[in-house]
Amino acid sequence: MMANNEQGGRLDFVDGCVRTYGAATRFIGELYLKEGGQEMPTLSGPPKQRYQDAVSLYGNLIRGKAGRTIQGDLKSAAAADPALADLLSDSAAVTKGEDLHDIDDVPPNVFKDAIYAEAADRARKDAFVDMDLTVFLRNVVARTMDGLGWRRRLNVGANRHFPRMLQWLREVEEETLYDRASGLRLMNRGGGGRVASEPGGPDGLKVRLNADLL
Repeated sequence: MMANNEQGGRLDFVDGCVRTYGAATRFIGELYLKEGGQEMPTLSGPPKQRYQDAVSLYGNLIRGKAGRTIQGDLKSAAAADPALADLLSDSAAVTKGEDLHDIDDVPPNVFKDAIYAEAADRARKDAFVDMDLTVFLRNVVARTMDGLGWRRRLNVGANRHFPRMLQWLREVEEETLYDRASGLRLMNRGGGGRVASEPGGPDGLKVRLNADLL
């Protein structure tokens, strides 16, 4: 089974896409060994390609076995580590021959433009506006996907996409900084204390929008 870290009892995917793909590929390899009695063939290429190849190999291994799907077999992984849950739906996309997109496939300026556009639309001149970070990011992702013409939207949550989304949010926060205030400020939902340097997901966080600095 997949190893837990020492502090949180689960893998902290601080490296985003790369580490999540690696963890998922290793887990599929363990399933392959258990199911087929031999090691999965050696995989090569970038992390996403290795993951896709592992999905295909395991799918071929269990093909024709009643009631068996790779999504079903991976449910135990998602139960043990919620950060892998979004890969279940992506596994289905791979088997259907659809494109498998990651946040790193999005040009940074496209995502940041969507952040600015969403913030500008929600901000008010007469008062600060606080938005739950999950809601804000879902709106940003919708703008981004529409602009890129992608059918499958990236999930927002404690997953492989969040570290990069957080990086771009913090870049916008810094770009709008003036005299200790920002047009977009990342905050804990309760308003107090400093935001963790590497939060695992958007839960418990919000953004505060200041129209004067956007």
